[in-house]
Amino acid sequence: MQAKVILLFFLFHYTIADVNVDARWTDPQLILEAAGLKVGGDFNDEDVQEIIHNLARLKLFNFVSVDTSIVGDGIFIKITVEEAPFLKSRPKFIGNKKIKDKKLRERLDLKPGQVITDKTIFDCKRKIIALYKENSFYNTEVRDSMTVDSLNKAELFFLIKEGGEPRIGSIVINGNSAFSDNKIRKLMQNKPKAFLRAGKLDEEKLAEDIVKIREFYKEHGYLDVEVEEPIIEVKDNKFIITINIQENKKYYIGDIGFEGNSVFGTQQLERLLKYKSGEVYNIKKVNETLQKFIEAYADEGYIYLKILPVENVRDTIIDIKYVFEESQPATINRVIITGNYNTRENVIRRELVTIPGDRLRRSNIIRSAREIFNLGFFENVEPSTGTPDDSGNIDLIYHVTEKEGVATVGAGVSYSAQDKLTGYFELSHPNLFGRGQRLYTKFEIGGRLTNYQIGFTEPWLFDTRTSAGADLYYTNRFWDYYTKRDIGIAGRLSFPFYLDYTRFNYTLRTERTQILDISESYQPPSSGYSLYDDTIPKWTVANSFALVRDSRDFIFNPSSGSYLVLKTEIAKKFLFANIDYNRITFEARAYFPIFWKFVLMGRLKAGVVTSIDEVPLYKRFYAGGVGEDGVRGYSDRSLSPTVDGRTVGGDAIFINNIELKMKLSPSVAFLLFYDAGNVFESYKDMNLHKLYRGIGAGIRVEIPMMGVLGFDLGYGLDRERPGFEPHFQINPFGMF
Repeated sequence: MQAKVILLFFLFHYTIADVNVDARWTDPQLILEAAGLKVGGDFNDEDVQEIIHNLARLKLFNFVSVDTSIVGDGIFIKITVEEAPFLKSRPKFIGNKKIKDKKLRERLDLKPGQVITDKTIFDCKRKIIALYKENSFYNTEVRDSMTVDSLNKAELFFLIKEGGEPRIGSIVINGNSAFSDNKIRKLMQNKPKAFLRAGKLDEEKLAEDIVKIREFYKEHGYLDVEVEEPIIEVKDNKFIITINIQENKKYYIGDIGFEGNSVFGTQQLERLLKYKSGEVYNIKKVNETLQKFIEAYADEGYIYLKILPVENVRDTIIDIKYVFEESQPATINRVIITGNYNTRENVIRRELVTIPGDRLRRSNIIRSAREIFNLGFFENVEPSTGTPDDSGNIDLIYHVTEKEGVATVGAGVSYSAQDKLTGYFELSHPNLFGRGQRLYTKFEIGGRLTNYQIGFTEPWLFDTRTSAGADLYYTNRFWDYYTKRDIGIAGRLSFPFYLDYTRFNYTLRTERTQILDISESYQPPSSGYSLYDDTIPKWTVANSFALVRDSRDFIFNPSSGSYLVLKTEIAKKFLFANIDYNRITFEARAYFPIFWKFVLMGRLKAGVVTSIDEVPLYKRFYAGGVGEDGVRGYSDRSLSPTVDGRTVGGDAIFINNIELKMKLSPSVAFLLFYDAGNVFESYKDMNLHKLYRGIGAGIRVEIPMMGVLGFDLGYGLDRERPGFEPHFQINPFGMF
């Protein structure tokens, strides 16, 4: 016979006979309701903790106790509370010098009348310490002091002993065998304190550093790398940062395959690969390859493409197979333009190479956005697509943001080494009446210069891609020992050439030139050209032909692309014209994005001028200063052959400019430059070993209604006395 043992647990229930509340300030009825107690109700042992919990939720008490006594079947309950005081006024701080009271109060968010429990004070001290830590002040100590009056109202004080501001003493790397400690530290933005380096700890950047270390390992085959969160310790008022790394296996690329591709053949896709079989697995190159595939298909209109990289791991070898689901190419349904409250829609639409009914190609969208942006009167151009219809056709949307104040109105004074102090007024508009037409006027008056200019350009003559324009000008300028007066008119035509990004420009210019106020110290040469020959007005009729290829991404502040110009200007004696010369120039500029916001620009210019007669002084080349023939570090037109100490210009020129530009914002750029150049008596005398060199720094600032202001400080390395030369320039159309 087996015995069965049954254990019974009894939970004793009692009837509440009476409840007594011991509270000084709080209404007993509030406490009873919060506790959930009433005479005649049931009560058991488990209810004690629930009563305490319910009363604690009121956040009115520092201490709660529940005492019971049993008489027969009834239970007598006594609730005792220690009430927290009310805050009489805002908390006060003592000892804080590095963080102001206002900032501390904002963090604590305590208001008069608020109940101040022990937990509230504890939380406040933690918040103060955290605020100091956020501001790099560690080891801060906080004590509290409180005075309570007879009405249970409290004055709260926080006594702060501010900690120091530690600097990074060392960064300890553990677990790394593939790369040295220094190699990993160089990846980090946080650095130990050193000469000219503050060594401040930035915890946000430290989190970025950890991500960067992980990415670095994965770019070198360590796909399973584990980089733990950094351990930060403070010793002797210095941060000790410890980073633990578990490198794990190093992987290599195995077989590479493709499946489902019909638009591009296997060999075409292989040419887009950023990696090869047998190389270390680089996750960055793998992702770049995937992006290259997407871009290639997008250029053919396959925007619904799906690519699934399937990886097969064999120990340390990873085979990659790209599975393509190509779908159908998308066709442009409508082209919608939004945001143009000032510019007429046709001004934007005529720049587009994305046409309804055409296949939607990524390259054409980028090209169209570039052309709109380069009009110069939009802050931003955002292409997007609508919802495709059942056949896959899709709307293409260009949202433009108009620039404020594209018109330039300027007045003031400028200074240059040549013209000295000059007052000016200019008014220009690159988008007249919203039609995209450009009007430019400028008036300059100074002791050495009087200049009036007016110009107009119609960029789309008769709604064709041919542009036309005209210019009128009057210039009276004093040079070193004579005054030259020019009155001229020019007509311009420009139309696309059959090469991409290329245009052919033609200019016909008629100019009347007269030499005045020749210095008495001027001694004409015994033979050849003399300034006295041009004291009687001379006329020039010049035909200018230029082939221009411009692939810059943004002509006003380029980051990539190139600008090439081959130009010839021919003036012949014909009818009333009595000046003869032939001028040929070639200019090449290239822009390369280096890293972050840095752009490298290289420029070369070479030119030759010839004549059946002797070339007049004012048609020769001069270099120095800023402008097309600028060599910074030297004054304007100072680089030239000389006769009797006077600059007389030369028949050949060579200029080389290199700039490293940092784009601080779309309207501000800082640059470092190296210039080299010279003017030679003739092309036979050209010698690239005899160039004048200059180095320096500059800044460009685009100001609405004024254009771009530029300042360069150049140091001439090959001056008789090497020294600095400042250069100022103003460009009304904002071109950097």
